[in-house]
Amino acid sequence: MSVQTDFEKEFETEEYEMLILVQSPCKGAANIKDMLKPFVDFLASIDLRTGQFFHEKGRVEWLIKNDNKRNGWGYKFEQFGIYRVTVRKCIPQKLLPYQSQYINNRYMLINVLEENASNEKLEALKEYYSKPISIENELGSFAIDREFSWFEGIVNWNGVEVNAYLETDEEDGDTAKQAMKVLKKVLDNIVEHDTKYREFAAQELTELANEWMDASDEIDAEEITKEIFMKRMEMSEIIVSSDGSLSLFYNDDDMFWGHAIEIEVKPNGEIISANIAG
Repeated sequence: MSVQTDFEKEFETEEYEMLILVQSPCKGAANIKDMLKPFVDFLASIDLRTGQFFHEKGRVEWLIKNDNKRNGWGYKFEQFGIYRVTVRKCIPQKLLPYQSQYINNRYMLINVLEENASNEKLEALKEYYSKPISIENELGSFAIDREFSWFEGIVNWNGVEVNAYLETDEEDGDTAKQAMKVLKKVLDNIVEHDTKYREFAAQELTELANEWMDASDEIDAEEITKEIFMKRMEMSEIIVSSDGSLSLFYNDDDMFWGHAIEIEVKPNGEIISANIAG
């Protein structure tokens, strides 16, 4: 059975028109044999059969050939653009606990009928989502990024400027009170926290770092001790989720040939993992 046939079987047969407010442009695609499946997410939609308005996230996806003749992703969508499209809705499936509801709000894109379409309700939402929002406090300035539903800024991490990303309190919301509270708590005891994170990573990864060093065939390379490992780590960014969990990324000083060191922390402060990433 072809990739196209398998793909179409996921959707109902009825074709109809809808308006969508696009969250962000297409930036990639899933690779399926000789095909690519690009997609874009939307923030709201209107079913043009009934005129019904839905302020909920969804996705349109389509297939294109993965070959040298490919030009971009087949369709071009702009952030916060309003488009009139022909679609087929997905056949609902039973979701697992970790799956988002938008999985059942996916559509197969048949055609883009109109760019820069107009609709009062979608225009109002477009204006809302396009409006710059920032948080200003003693830690610095944090601007919202609607594509990822987080605020981003730069903070002083034990003398080093690092990128900080704070998940919004609600998906597509405009506050990050919970994440900001956690970030302040971490930074209030930055020396203690930074040392704890480095010690955990050194405990988990020093042996692996020496294996990578041996594999590099570097002549007269000095053995990496836990103390050396901790000193060579350089903090680069922190992501704070709305539930209080943390993802921290340290530069590896080439101990893992340029990969990042990622540390995951539970909301209660317990460190659960240290791995190489990127």
